Amino acid sequence: QKAEQIKHKNCGKIICFAIGRHVPYKGMEYLIRASKLLSGDFKIIIGGGGPLTESLKSLSEGDEKVEFIGKVDNSALRAYMLACDIFCFPSITKNEAFGIALAEAMSYSKPSVTFTIEGSGVNYVSVGGETGIEVENCNVEKYARAIEMLASDSVLRDNYGAEAKKRVELLFTDKKFKNNIKNLINGIL
Repeated sequence: QKAEQIKHKNCGKIICFAIGRHVPYKGMEYLIRASKLLSGDFKIIIGGGGPLTESLKSLSEGDEKVEFIGKVDNSALRAYMLACDIFCFPSITKNEAFGIALAEAMSYSKPSVTFTIEGSGVNYVSVGGETGIEVENCNVEKYARAIEMLASDSVLRDNYGAEAKKRVELLFTDKKFKNNIKNLINGIL
């Protein structure tokens, strides 16, 4: 019901959702810069907070597409995951070792847009051309074009979303992690 309210409030716009701490390596500034290249057909919803929140809000000034929702509880997070069309994960350094929010969005069958991050697990979690689109690190124009590509092709969004969910179920469930740990302890891996 909350997801439907979010969709209704944004009346037919393509909803892009991002969540995370507002710190440099999370790359939210690149998402905001990409938003400035997008048409009014988009809504960019950014959850979370941190030391960069005020500067991110300043950067987004004048761009009515961007909305900051602050920290969200699990119920609201679920609603935003269900409501969004595209999950944006703009992290830019290997400080982002894995991407739990990315895997979580994928479990909701959401295609993602990520940057290539040498030495990070982000591009292992979401595979470019399979579960979403991966673009050159920090390239705002390519990030915006990737969002537009997904927005313009619902079949591609659905296909990437379905593959994303499969990847999470295959590799990132608690059951899979438990089995991997057991195998490691038993010397099988």
